[in-house]
Amino acid sequence: MSNDVTEGVFSTVVEALLMGRFICEFTDRVAFDYLQKEVYRDNVNDYLNKIGRKLQLSSAEDVFYCAYSTIDCADRKSSVKSQFNTTINQLEPLVRWLKLAMSALQKEESIQPGDTLRQGELLTAIEGAQTLADDLAKIVRSGHFATTRATPRDQLNHIMTKLVDGEYLKPNEAKSTTYTATGKWSYLYDVLDFIHIHESMGSEDDEPREEQQELML
Repeated sequence: MSNDVTEGVFSTVVEALLMGRFICEFTDRVAFDYLQKEVYRDNVNDYLNKIGRKLQLSSAEDVFYCAYSTIDCADRKSSVKSQFNTTINQLEPLVRWLKLAMSALQKEESIQPGDTLRQGELLTAIEGAQTLADDLAKIVRSGHFATTRATPRDQLNHIMTKLVDGEYLKPNEAKSTTYTATGKWSYLYDVLDFIHIHESMGSEDDEPREEQQELML
C-alpha cells in the first residue's frame, strides 16, 4: 500500500470513527483490513488519543468503533449518559426482533456477523404463523421500530430498512432484500452482557461509570 493510499485510508477511517460508524469486514473491508495491521491501528489510536478518544474493539474482535478515552468532565459524562440511555431504549425492540427472526428462521443461535438474512424467507415464515405476525405487530407498535404500516410485508420492510440505517444489516446489492449481518451485532451483544453484569447501569439517575464509556461512541 503506497503512502498516498495509506494516508487516504487513514483519513477515511478516522472520519468514519468520529462519525460514529462501526467498521467490520462487512461494512468496509478495506478499512477493517487496515485496522487489522498493528502499525496502522496504532496510528489511528494515537490520533484519537489527542482528541480524547480511543479505538475500541468488540469482545469478539470483529468490529471497531470509537469511544471516549476518559469521561472526566461534565460534558463527556452528559454525552455518554445520553448515548447510553438511547442505546438502552433501542435494546428492547432490537432483542424482540432478534427473537422473532430466530423463531421465523428456526435458528437456535443468535444472528452473528456474516450471517445472511433473506427478507422473503422471513416474510413467508411470519405470514404463515399468526403468532409471529402478532409479535411483529407488537414490535412496530411503539419505540425504535414504530410505524403505522398495517401489513406484515410493510412492517417487516420498515424494520429491515431501520436495521440497515442502524448498520446492523448491509444489503448484498443495491435495493436487495438479501442482507449480511454486520459486526454491530457483536457490539449489541457486548452491551447486553455489560447490562447483565451491571444491571444498575440502566438507571437514569446513575452517573456514567468509567467502564460504561467503553461501550459508548
